[in-house]
Amino acid sequence: MEGRDAIEAAGAARFPQHALTHTLITGASAGLGLELARLFASDGHPLVLVARSEDKLRALAETLRRDYEIDVRVLPADLSEPGAADYLAAHLIADGPGIRHLVNNAGVGAYGPFGERSWDVDQRMIQLNVTALVGLTHLLLPSLRAGDGYRGILNVSSTAGFQPGPLMAVYFATKAFVTSFSEALHEELRGTGVHVTAFLPGPTKTNFCTTNQMIPAGVVADDGTVDEAALVEFKRREAKRMDAGEAARAGYEGYLTGKAMVIPGRRNQLLSMVPRVVPRMVVRRMVHGMMKK
Repeated sequence: MEGRDAIEAAGAARFPQHALTHTLITGASAGLGLELARLFASDGHPLVLVARSEDKLRALAETLRRDYEIDVRVLPADLSEPGAADYLAAHLIADGPGIRHLVNNAGVGAYGPFGERSWDVDQRMIQLNVTALVGLTHLLLPSLRAGDGYRGILNVSSTAGFQPGPLMAVYFATKAFVTSFSEALHEELRGTGVHVTAFLPGPTKTNFCTTNQMIPAGVVADDGTVDEAALVEFKRREAKRMDAGEAARAGYEGYLTGKAMVIPGRRNQLLSMVPRVVPRMVVRRMVHGMMKK
């Protein structure tokens, strides 16, 4: 792989030569990424889809090509690996297409006491949620600034970033970073034609809470049976979560209207105000109590 300096130099020289045509979406194989891919596709935006699962990406790409008659390209990549952003940028520099909209959606969480988790789990979370997002933004920004028309970056954060998150300390902190970073770039780039939006969904009906790192120890037995009380609690919370398609549409429309921040749903908007008016000590203890359930 070329060194980062070489990639950046090549990007500054060559990206402006590529017409800005495509929308790059990370974590596109499921959840909010998939819903955002459908929304961009339905408005005729050609796509570059990125995720670890090549089979899921190719199946989605085929569906979107058939339904919307657009160009859809697939770039399988694990963005939790160091250097993944450089790999993607190098590919785009070499072969195009130019990216008009960058959607940094890929992210992961992990549940449990910080000191009891493997450092590798949190290290990969930081790499995916923060480092890859910042890297892709930095590497693609020169071409966005050199382009014309509506263009920019949609960073998927979370309402979790408004407060500390005991038992998910690193995840909540990464989302606080993404929100702050996105707001800062929105202001830095105001007037340049490049729009940056922080999209902050609350609890949403995706597969986020069913990944291995999100399932508390002891909930699933060796034979695959699930603790009944935990299952009841999961279903209770799942019923309150926002539909992924509804949340994605709010984020998509907010981005296209140039908003700095989008929080979908009245309930999420109200809950996001609590940490701003309630003492921090109370907030962190409230969150800790909720997370223990």
